[in-house]
Amino acid sequence: MEIGPSITDLLSFAAILVASLSALYARWAWSEAHKANELTLHQHKKEIYDSFFSLKGHMTQNWDRADISEVAKFYYPAKNAVFYFEKKIAAEIYSYFQVCFNIADRNRANRGNSERLDLMDNAKEADKLALALEKKLIILITVA
Repeated sequence: MEIGPSITDLLSFAAILVASLSALYARWAWSEAHKANELTLHQHKKEIYDSFFSLKGHMTQNWDRADISEVAKFYYPAKNAVFYFEKKIAAEIYSYFQVCFNIADRNRANRGNSERLDLMDNAKEADKLALALEKKLIILITVA
Protein backbone atom coordinates (compact mmCIF):
# COMPACT_ATOMS: atom_id res chain seq x y z
CA MET A 1 0.00 0.00 0.00
CA GLU A 2 1.30 3.45 -0.97
CA ILE A 3 1.32 6.23 1.56
CA GLY A 4 2.22 9.31 -0.63
CA PRO A 5 0.90 10.46 -3.94
CA SER A 6 1.38 8.03 -6.79
CA ILE A 7 3.35 8.79 -9.91
CA THR A 8 0.10 9.21 -11.91
CA ASP A 9 -1.12 11.79 -9.40
CA LEU A 10 2.13 13.74 -9.76
CA LEU A 11 1.95 13.56 -13.56
CA SER A 12 -1.68 14.75 -13.49
CA PHE A 13 -0.75 17.66 -11.26
CA ALA A 14 2.19 18.56 -13.54
CA ALA A 15 -0.10 18.42 -16.60
CA ILE A 16 -2.62 20.71 -14.91
CA LEU A 17 0.16 23.12 -13.99
CA VAL A 18 1.56 23.18 -17.54
CA ALA A 19 -1.93 23.67 -19.02
CA SER A 20 -2.63 26.54 -16.64
CA LEU A 21 0.66 28.25 -17.46
CA SER A 22 0.00 27.75 -21.19
CA ALA A 23 -3.43 29.36 -20.86
CA LEU A 24 -1.94 32.28 -18.93
CA TYR A 25 0.76 32.76 -21.58
CA ALA A 26 -1.83 32.58 -24.39
CA ARG A 27 -3.90 35.29 -22.71
CA TRP A 28 -0.82 37.49 -22.30
CA ALA A 29 0.17 36.93 -25.96
CA TRP A 30 -3.36 37.84 -27.10
CA SER A 31 -3.25 41.01 -25.00
CA GLU A 32 0.10 42.05 -26.48
CA ALA A 33 -1.10 41.31 -30.03
CA HIS A 34 -4.20 43.43 -29.39
CA LYS A 35 -2.02 46.32 -28.17
CA ALA A 36 0.21 46.02 -31.24
CA ASN A 37 -2.83 46.06 -33.52
CA GLU A 38 -4.19 49.17 -31.80
CA LEU A 39 -0.84 50.92 -32.21
CA THR A 40 -0.74 50.05 -35.90
CA LEU A 41 -4.27 51.37 -36.43
CA HIS A 42 -3.38 54.53 -34.51
CA GLN A 43 -0.32 55.03 -36.71
CA HIS A 44 -2.46 54.87 -39.87
CA LYS A 45 -5.00 57.28 -38.40
CA LYS A 46 -2.18 59.65 -37.45
CA GLU A 47 -0.76 59.53 -40.99
CA ILE A 48 -4.17 60.46 -42.40
CA TYR A 49 -4.45 63.28 -39.86
CA ASP A 50 -0.96 64.54 -40.74
CA SER A 51 -1.88 64.59 -44.44
CA PHE A 52 -5.14 66.36 -43.61
CA PHE A 53 -3.30 68.92 -41.51
CA SER A 54 -0.82 69.54 -44.33
CA LEU A 55 -3.66 70.12 -46.82
CA LYS A 56 -5.47 72.34 -44.34
CA GLY A 57 -2.31 74.43 -43.95
CA HIS A 58 -1.91 74.71 -47.71
CA MET A 59 -5.53 75.76 -48.16
CA THR A 60 -5.30 78.28 -45.31
CA GLN A 61 -2.21 79.88 -46.85
CA ASN A 62 -3.42 79.88 -50.45
CA TRP A 63 -7.22 80.03 -50.29
CA ASP A 64 -8.38 80.41 -53.88
CA ARG A 65 -4.85 79.98 -55.30
CA ALA A 66 -4.47 76.37 -54.12
CA ASP A 67 -1.96 74.30 -56.08
CA ILE A 68 -3.49 71.13 -57.51
CA SER A 69 -0.28 69.14 -57.02
CA GLU A 70 -0.35 69.93 -53.28
CA VAL A 71 -4.04 69.07 -52.98
CA ALA A 72 -3.57 65.84 -54.95
CA LYS A 73 -1.15 64.57 -52.27
CA PHE A 74 -4.19 64.06 -50.02
CA TYR A 75 -6.00 61.78 -52.49
CA TYR A 76 -4.78 58.44 -51.14
CA PRO A 77 -5.07 59.34 -47.46
CA ALA A 78 -8.63 60.57 -48.15
CA LYS A 79 -9.50 57.33 -49.96
CA ASN A 80 -7.86 55.14 -47.29
CA ALA A 81 -9.71 56.85 -44.43
CA VAL A 82 -12.60 54.44 -44.94
CA PHE A 83 -10.37 51.62 -43.62
CA TYR A 84 -9.48 53.37 -40.37
CA PHE A 85 -12.38 55.65 -39.46
CA GLU A 86 -16.14 55.33 -39.22
CA LYS A 87 -17.96 55.74 -42.53
CA LYS A 88 -19.31 59.17 -41.58
CA ILE A 89 -15.88 60.59 -40.70
CA ALA A 90 -14.28 58.97 -43.76
CA ALA A 91 -16.97 60.55 -45.95
CA GLU A 92 -16.29 63.96 -44.39
CA ILE A 93 -12.56 63.55 -45.02
CA TYR A 94 -13.15 62.65 -48.66
CA SER A 95 -15.67 65.47 -49.03
CA TYR A 96 -13.07 67.94 -47.75
CA PHE A 97 -10.59 66.61 -50.31
CA GLN A 98 -13.14 67.04 -53.11
CA VAL A 99 -13.91 70.63 -52.14
CA CYS A 100 -10.21 71.48 -52.02
CA PHE A 101 -9.53 69.67 -55.30
CA ASN A 102 -12.35 71.55 -57.03
CA ILE A 103 -10.92 74.87 -55.80
CA ALA A 104 -7.44 73.94 -57.06
CA ASP A 105 -8.80 72.60 -60.35
CA ARG A 106 -10.79 75.78 -61.02
CA ASN A 107 -7.70 77.80 -60.09
CA ARG A 108 -5.86 76.52 -63.17
CA ALA A 109 -8.04 78.48 -65.58
CA ASN A 110 -7.84 82.22 -66.08
CA ARG A 111 -10.63 83.77 -64.11
CA GLY A 112 -12.31 87.07 -63.61
CA ASN A 113 -13.25 88.83 -60.40
CA SER A 114 -16.64 87.12 -60.08
CA GLU A 115 -15.04 83.69 -60.45
CA ARG A 116 -12.39 84.62 -57.90
CA LEU A 117 -15.08 85.71 -55.43
CA ASP A 118 -16.84 82.39 -56.00
CA LEU A 119 -13.59 80.54 -55.30
CA MET A 120 -13.09 82.59 -52.14
CA ASP A 121 -16.57 81.52 -50.98
CA ASN A 122 -15.64 77.91 -51.70
CA ALA A 123 -12.39 78.38 -49.76
CA LYS A 124 -14.32 79.74 -46.78
CA GLU A 125 -16.60 76.68 -46.94
CA ALA A 126 -13.54 74.42 -47.08
CA ASP A 127 -12.09 76.22 -44.05
CA LYS A 128 -15.28 75.64 -42.06
CA LEU A 129 -15.26 71.97 -43.04
CA ALA A 130 -11.61 71.70 -42.02
CA LEU A 131 -12.15 73.24 -38.60
CA ALA A 132 -15.07 70.93 -37.78
CA LEU A 133 -13.25 67.90 -39.14
CA GLU A 134 -10.05 68.69 -37.29
CA LYS A 135 -11.85 68.69 -33.95
CA LYS A 136 -13.36 65.28 -34.68
CA LEU A 137 -10.06 63.81 -35.87
CA ILE A 138 -8.16 65.06 -32.83
CA ILE A 139 -10.68 63.35 -30.55
CA LEU A 140 -10.39 60.11 -32.54
CA ILE A 141 -6.60 59.94 -32.67
CA THR A 142 -5.80 61.17 -29.17
CA VAL A 143 -4.43 58.32 -27.09
CA ALA A 144 -5.84 58.27 -23.58
